[in-house]
Amino acid sequence: MHIGAIDGGGTKVLVGVVTADGRVLARRQESVPTADPAAYFARCGALLDGCAAECGLGLEALAGVGVSLPAMTDGRDRVFGSPSAGWGPFAVRPLLREALGPAAARTYIENDVNACARAEVRFAHGGRDFVWMTVSTGIGGAVVADGRLVRGARGCAGELGHLKVEHERPRPCGCGGQGCLEAQASGTAIGRLAREVGLGDVDAKCVEALARAGEPAARLVLAQAGRWLGRGLALAANLLNPGRIYIGGGVSHALDLLLPALREAFARDALPLCREVVITRTRLGYEASLLGAAAVCLDGLAAGTARQR
Repeated sequence: MHIGAIDGGGTKVLVGVVTADGRVLARRQESVPTADPAAYFARCGALLDGCAAECGLGLEALAGVGVSLPAMTDGRDRVFGSPSAGWGPFAVRPLLREALGPAAARTYIENDVNACARAEVRFAHGGRDFVWMTVSTGIGGAVVADGRLVRGARGCAGELGHLKVEHERPRPCGCGGQGCLEAQASGTAIGRLAREVGLGDVDAKCVEALARAGEPAARLVLAQAGRWLGRGLALAANLLNPGRIYIGGGVSHALDLLLPALREAFARDALPLCREVVITRTRLGYEASLLGAAAVCLDGLAAGTARQR
């Protein structure tokens, strides 16, 4: 079985053809501007068409297509908005029909971090009670309880990026709030803080490299980000009592540098019974959201088959 997978990030698009057991047969990555959603999804479709051709297939030959989006979504047709991508509400299904043609009839969409959590269950056997957090351009979260993804009344459960973690000097967030975890400790926020303390025109990846080279200011920046992440995760742990917390996204490469301050803040703010949680980087790696898109499609196809029986 060949599945089309589209990982639609806020700063890049990664697409691929994936097998039912999670092997990526072909992949393409490109920076795609998000300002025009129609053009964005058209480019996603073109990249996926190229991957399918590499496997000797047309889009119509794919068993289905999964799409993970950096956005709050109902999982069917509506995108409610995305601070990191700059999207307001829109209907995504018509854009997918234009981009994918007949293959759009077998297309399943999901919030990107929900998709990662579903990949953790399907491909990495990550447990039955966990929280998944992406720290990248923005910060997103997902919750799995008793083996099932928690969606909430409007499909927006697990939005860890918009927990309020700073009240004394809060930063404005793209959601319209202030002091959100995303505004304080995302990759974007880490780069901004580094520039403010005089490290130059750098991004989070550069800050990590500087910190590993022993630059004190870079280490302080990551320590501050770690403290905010610890605050946010303590709030999540007190509410959900997960057994594990998985962290993915580009900033997760610096997790060893973030962990000392993160664990200190977490231990201070979490309830004693909620502190016994494993906090670790996901084993799914860079392709977590791509595999998540594949998992979303496989789950959707299985549910459709079940309804037909």
